[in-house]
Amino acid sequence: MLWLALYFPQLPLEVFVRGRQQAGALVVVEQQGGREQVSRCNAAAQAYGIRPGLMLPAALALCAGLSVQARERAREQQALHELALWAYQFSARISFEPSLLLLEVGASLRLFGGLSALMAPLLRELGQMGYTAQYAVAPTPTAAALLARNRPVTEVLDRQQIDAAVHDLPLACLTRDQQVRDLIRHIGLGSIGDALDLPRPELTRRTTPALSMLLDRLLGRMPDPREAWQPPQHFAQTIELLGEITHTTALVFPARRLMVSLCGFLRGHGGGAQRLQWHLTHRDLPATHFGLGMLDPSRDPDHMLELFRERIERLQLPAPVIEIRLAVSDWQAFEERSLTLFDGQADVDHALLERLRNRLGEQRVRGLRCLADHRPERAWCLCEPGELPDVSDHSAVARASHPPWLLPQPRPLRERQGVPQYGGELRLEQLPERIETGWWDGYDITRDYFIAHSRAGERLWVFRDRRGGGWYLHGLFI
Repeated sequence: MLWLALYFPQLPLEVFVRGRQQAGALVVVEQQGGREQVSRCNAAAQAYGIRPGLMLPAALALCAGLSVQARERAREQQALHELALWAYQFSARISFEPSLLLLEVGASLRLFGGLSALMAPLLRELGQMGYTAQYAVAPTPTAAALLARNRPVTEVLDRQQIDAAVHDLPLACLTRDQQVRDLIRHIGLGSIGDALDLPRPELTRRTTPALSMLLDRLLGRMPDPREAWQPPQHFAQTIELLGEITHTTALVFPARRLMVSLCGFLRGHGGGAQRLQWHLTHRDLPATHFGLGMLDPSRDPDHMLELFRERIERLQLPAPVIEIRLAVSDWQAFEERSLTLFDGQADVDHALLERLRNRLGEQRVRGLRCLADHRPERAWCLCEPGELPDVSDHSAVARASHPPWLLPQPRPLRERQGVPQYGGELRLEQLPERIETGWWDGYDITRDYFIAHSRAGERLWVFRDRRGGGWYLHGLFI
């Protein structure tokens, strides 16, 4: 087994700032001895000389406009679970420690083509989601977590190398148990190597059995069971914005972070999403909801973001947005496709259709499908774009002699001496097409259709009503 530990040292700060591309000076404070002390601060606060460990009054004295947030451990734990949802694409076995994720990646290396190939997209997408992480790899979860916290970027692939990798680390880093830490300090043990050099019975006698067991788990000499985590089947994540957003274009930044997380969730489940549900929360008004549909299931964040941009350009916000939420409840199995020369054109058409539907509205972009009926008005119907006709219905095909542009209603034409007029006398081609049908459903027609040429060079589709008389214009060839 090989464990990858991802430690998030700035998680208390990042849960507040990941919703905005640029934030002012911000600190996260914790109670220390009854006083508020700076725990984390962003780069803007550091520019004022603020550092972790500074008391809050001193920090406010350095920066009067400083934003202050109290540390929210429940929010950090929620962020860890959301990260696990995204990380499920890299490992099916995930467990948690404070500010740290443990992924068993030994079984995933062959799939990704090695550790480097796995780490490259992992670290890139973490940055896209607004998180920074220290990582380490080791054969035991305890060693991986210890190295990620204290010696990041360490890669220990063999159990025999763990001792050398952790030998110089302070023994206090191994446990958060304050009683054990105090005992270690009193007996003069400084590093993990000091403890490992002592005979194990002597170490157990001078300290506690718990420390010996912890060292054995660190080196892989005894089992280190971890509670397995099971991901939910539905995706729903929220980013609380640090301020109020009034322009829709500013929503693109937090929306992309949610999409990267969603696509990790979909890849982990082998699925793709065809419809995204967006919820924009306002402070005093009901939330704004809208859906984002796609013709095919997708898990490409760039493609989703392009559609999101098209959609929000025509969105009118009733009030500033303070929170953005993305939910997907009906993801589908995803099938990877390899493009060929001819598939490429089809994908271009799909992309154009999706852009039109998101820009104009889904109900305003429709397809046409032929029906098995000789009457022009009833030989077609609206359908979903890309919907194919019933292959068993061979009569439902477009006729080459019919125009592509059919008027909503036939337009009467003047006639002179039995010849229809349209900007002058029309010249009719020979061999009309006779359509006489519909006596069974009350829409009976008896017509002779001609292709006609006007003096302006237009090709028209006209017919003579054999029952009621008169000429009509019914379509245009363009």
